[in-house]
Amino acid sequence: MELIDELPDHGCLQEDEIPRVGMRFAQLQMAHDFYVTYAKKARFATKIRTTTFDKITKAPINQAIHCNRDVIRESRVKAPTQKNTISATGCKARIYVKFDKDVQDWVLLKVDLMHSHPCSPKKAVHYHEYRQLTMHMKCVIEDNDEVGIRPNKIFLALSNEVGGPSNLGFSEKDLRNYITARLRNNNVNADVREMMSYFRRMKDINPDFFYTVELDDECKFKSAVWVDARCRASYEYYGDVVSVDSTYRRNRHGLPFVSFVGVNHHGRSTLLGCALLGNEEIASYEWVFSQWVKCMGTAPQYLYDDRRMWIPIYFKGEFWSAMRSTQRSESMHAFYGGYLHSKTSLVQFVHEYDNVLGFKEQRELEDDAADSKGVIPCATTSPMEKQFQQEYTTSIFRDVQIEFVKKANCRVSTVDKQGSLVCVTMEEEKLVNDTILCVSYDVHFDHSTQELRCECNLFESSGVLCCHCLEVFHSYKVYKVPSCYVLPRWSKKIKRKHTYVKSSHDISRSDESHVAFKGLCAHFYSVAQEFVGDDEETTLPHVALEETMAKLAAHHAKKRSESVSKTQTNIGS
Repeated sequence: MELIDELPDHGCLQEDEIPRVGMRFAQLQMAHDFYVTYAKKARFATKIRTTTFDKITKAPINQAIHCNRDVIRESRVKAPTQKNTISATGCKARIYVKFDKDVQDWVLLKVDLMHSHPCSPKKAVHYHEYRQLTMHMKCVIEDNDEVGIRPNKIFLALSNEVGGPSNLGFSEKDLRNYITARLRNNNVNADVREMMSYFRRMKDINPDFFYTVELDDECKFKSAVWVDARCRASYEYYGDVVSVDSTYRRNRHGLPFVSFVGVNHHGRSTLLGCALLGNEEIASYEWVFSQWVKCMGTAPQYLYDDRRMWIPIYFKGEFWSAMRSTQRSESMHAFYGGYLHSKTSLVQFVHEYDNVLGFKEQRELEDDAADSKGVIPCATTSPMEKQFQQEYTTSIFRDVQIEFVKKANCRVSTVDKQGSLVCVTMEEEKLVNDTILCVSYDVHFDHSTQELRCECNLFESSGVLCCHCLEVFHSYKVYKVPSCYVLPRWSKKIKRKHTYVKSSHDISRSDESHVAFKGLCAHFYSVAQEFVGDDEETTLPHVALEETMAKLAAHHAKKRSESVSKTQTNIGS
């Protein structure tokens, strides 16, 4: 990983919020809180590296607080099973605070603000150091949990309150952990009208939002296709393999739901649009597919001509991102089940799909943030594995690691040379029902171009080099993977355009009074949170609220008096 020296963006900071040598604090905790607050605004995370204590009093006398990406950590956990990423940038950003015995306070003796990595505002909010639940959020979670509302529904409600999950400051997993630790339109036409109103609002929010509705001769609803702006942008990167599924019917009117699903650079399902069908006739599918292609701009049209190739054995050598015809459908059915049910109306359905998009966006941002923090350790000493470690996202690199581990079970059986071309027969030992079987695979390798192909077709179908190819590279002392086998599709270094596009979130679901009420409640909770540590301080907001209530009562009385006076004047006239 290339190291850089970079100063974080201080545009949102006041001069006295930036650490500098000579700053003094009454307590060590105040110095720590000051640096943590600075780090949060500068978009990086901190950790206490060392603390020195007085030998006699056992009180702290100095402390070093570093950027959490300071040094490479060695872990005792075996590499293939380790889940947490490790910092690997050697960042020098830190402060050193020491107790001044003469003045009896704490002073900053050393300050280094330069980082060896970019500080990302978008990714920093997903670091676990900054993910926390406010008191207001905890109260809402407790109330909802007590009445049996599921955690994912509570998370969505809180997301709607702040304008999307990315504004929450914590993940659904954090919410679930808190609960575990601390708590235990009937008319289809009216439904369609509400759905159309939703589509128009989404189009106003982002002109790239696509929707189209098909009506019958009596102007009644037949089918609808809609694609979020973020989904349209992501198609450029994830449109090479698309799964189309119409077996999900969880809505009040029993309309088939068509979901277009791709695979992102983390190997996760990503949504590329959806549709509701009035029926399952061929004409309905033709209309949906034609409108979806119109939205996306391009598609493979020769697919139907080669429909005999749809049998899995025929496209074994084609890239399909490890996606079986039913694999993604089954996983997406389970995923949708957490949001949709048999009584979901059409407008609720599209709202819930809106929430699904927000969840998928949040998950991808969290995965990107995890990759930006560091890498998981290699399972072997192979320089080729190190190459994949630096290029690929963590989830895909784990798949690569599996092949490097399996390489130990492979051995060269026979070699047939014809000039620069070599056919290597590789035997892989596999454990099947407590019995070791040797399975042979032919790997064709070209010395001159370093190109190779295994008959298992793992790379061609999934984009990951198989253990047989890796063993051939190793046998012929190829220590750097040719660029053609390091796919940009799985790269964590590419800046993808769709990550700059937010999924369209409907902000007009509640009336203005509800929005104002939620805003006031959030403000009240945040204020109360600052006054619960001391009984004397607790009286302050009570007094302030009583004064505010008195002023509000006087204001209401004045308005009533003016209204009565105006009415009497009108009557007199």
